Amino acid sequence: MAGVLVIGSMILDMVITVPRLPEPGENIHGSGFAMVAGGKGANQAVAAARLDQDVFLMGCVGRDTFGDLILDAVEPTGVDTSLVKRAPAASTGVALIAIEDGTGMNTIVVEPGANMALAVDDLEVLEPYYNRARTALFQLEIPLDVVAEGARRARERGLVTVLDAGPPHAAPLAFLAAFDVISPNQKELAALSGREVGGIKSAMAAAKELAGAGIKRIVVKMGADGALLVTDGNAVHVPPFEIDAVDSTGAGDAFTAGLAVALAEGAGDAEAVRFANAAGAAAVTVLGAIPSMPERSAVQRLLARGESM
Repeated sequence: MAGVLVIGSMILDMVITVPRLPEPGENIHGSGFAMVAGGKGANQAVAAARLDQDVFLMGCVGRDTFGDLILDAVEPTGVDTSLVKRAPAASTGVALIAIEDGTGMNTIVVEPGANMALAVDDLEVLEPYYNRARTALFQLEIPLDVVAEGARRARERGLVTVLDAGPPHAAPLAFLAAFDVISPNQKELAALSGREVGGIKSAMAAAKELAGAGIKRIVVKMGADGALLVTDGNAVHVPPFEIDAVDSTGAGDAFTAGLAVALAEGAGDAEAVRFANAAGAAAVTVLGAIPSMPERSAVQRLLARGESM
């Protein structure tokens, strides 16, 4: 196996289904409340494990029941959680998620909690793990100095560094240049580029601008429109797979994990993005974040169909 090192967030998702997403100040009734393990780091670690990779997760939870719930959900998937820190003075991060019935669209509010207790000094324990992985996967839900230094060390030791650029940040180019691949969605791309993004044409323009500023590879998650691959200023649209969406929560995490797995296995850029598209598509067919992270067999079924919208 190629191996994936994930350094990122661990959050307990509190999920409720609503007939429609509420307007500001509006109170509507929902149904089907559930608490499920989530956070971009945990989601992507589980997804990579279900895609048949050895996965090592570094993150931070509190010494509380919510932290126990997350670890109890992640560990049975085969993810190595021995690098997870338990903060004595911070509570486990939580996310409040409303999911629109019928469309799968969602709104999410996050309180990061113990995720922000992860520190640069904690990276020292990673030294024995660099030769056990080929890609290192990061997100922006933990302190940025940890992300930047973690990426520097991983790249220095020969790993392909991948950044899921969420949640949106106006990160400096010097920070982004520490990664071999960055993968934002449209809102995140707008934050990174400072340009308005809404659709394939504007996303191509914004991604090309970042590429022109020295970012090697940019993979834009376009949701129902698939993905864009921009390398050396050249943009390719990779079409999506046709599926019946249930819940989009975690779909971007499945996509980025699929991208990291494919790159770890030596796939070319276009092949890796198509694999990522299939992973993201498979994820939206299941309710919840970690529960929706797809098995490799589900991704391979989509790839074997050879269909796109």
